[in-house]
Amino acid sequence: MKKKTGKIFCLIIILPILWASGLAQSGPGQYTEEAPLGSWNILGPETAAILGAGFCQIVRVASSNAVFANPALLSLLPATNFSLTPSFNQTQLFRYWLVNTGVVATSGNLTYRNWQVDHFGLSHRLGRWTLGLGAALSENYGRPGLEYRYVYNQQVYNQLQIWQTGYLTSYGLSLARPLNQHLSLGLSLVYEHGHLERSLDEFWFQEEIQMIDYRHQEITGFRVLAGLSYYLNGRFFFGLSLSPPYTRRVKGQSSLKYISSATEIETRSQASDRVRRPLILGLGSRLIINHNLEGYLEAVFFNWTKYSFAYYGEGQVRNFRDTVRVGAGLQYQGKLQFLGRTWSTPYFVGLAVDPQPTAEYKSTYIFLTFGSGIGNEIFRLSFSSALGLESGSGQKLKRQKISVTLDVYPGPKKNRAKKR
Repeated sequence: MKKKTGKIFCLIIILPILWASGLAQSGPGQYTEEAPLGSWNILGPETAAILGAGFCQIVRVASSNAVFANPALLSLLPATNFSLTPSFNQTQLFRYWLVNTGVVATSGNLTYRNWQVDHFGLSHRLGRWTLGLGAALSENYGRPGLEYRYVYNQQVYNQLQIWQTGYLTSYGLSLARPLNQHLSLGLSLVYEHGHLERSLDEFWFQEEIQMIDYRHQEITGFRVLAGLSYYLNGRFFFGLSLSPPYTRRVKGQSSLKYISSATEIETRSQASDRVRRPLILGLGSRLIINHNLEGYLEAVFFNWTKYSFAYYGEGQVRNFRDTVRVGAGLQYQGKLQFLGRTWSTPYFVGLAVDPQPTAEYKSTYIFLTFGSGIGNEIFRLSFSSALGLESGSGQKLKRQKISVTLDVYPGPKKNRAKKR
């Protein structure tokens, strides 16, 4: 009899919470269940030089990160290149999951901060072919954790904790080759693997009852990326990046527990879902203004209206619009003499407009970017920062990012790229 009573009581408690959780996902704004932290519009990892020049990377001959943005650029790099980019990120959120969607309210925006390695890669030229290898942290699904307590007469009666973590890592293999003095082509095969975890833990102290809703999802996928780089004359270049639509597979496991002094009930479930990812098409241009100054302009189209998402066997409504991310940047190349050696000192500045696909709020970030660096024929160290201010959600969210990139060129005397 006690066991039956416990099950009934469990259902009475759980059903309203599950209903509230589902309701929260019906209109959380920019941060739905699977939303990447910061922005939906992701082309490739951002090295410091790319970040500082307004996110421009389709014609930016920077490092082996071209594996994920425009593999044709690999043929324009020095013969051997090693690149490493760590970064610090600070992102504000307001609506996500149960937070500010009708269940739990906060007095203002919440902030998620993290260090991560954005990109690690290398490229090497073998005759007319250039091979590129890279690993990148493509998407971060972390959210600010939240703890709520109901206290009366200095006694805690109820406590609610929620958290979400996760990431998606991309591993790329590329081949690039110049067809003639003006045209280079490249192709990448990218494997994606990651996970997403979220948990809701609620405890009633007086009744000694605990409810835990835990969900874990494994994400995998393959995609291809084609790139083109065309050199029109000594001053003008343009590039193209194309990533066709593809499908990610998501395997989910969930555990719903009800624990009391009298009984413990656990319900488990599994699901195999599909996420349809959109076509991405990018166009970029590079203009050499003079010997020390060059400018970049690019536009990247994301076909989000074709995006679809299923969660534990149920298709979710995503009222998305197509977006175009636009970036512009300048680079000034200076030089200085130090320790009997000539050092290059680039300076970057840029501007980017990054509209998010959620049609309901039409959230858009405006970024100001800047940076600098120092290097020689053996290595280059670059550092940049970007500050993004958001409009459209009504919360004036902010994004900040600081990146540092180390590029190493082994065998400098035999490692000079052909100038174009």
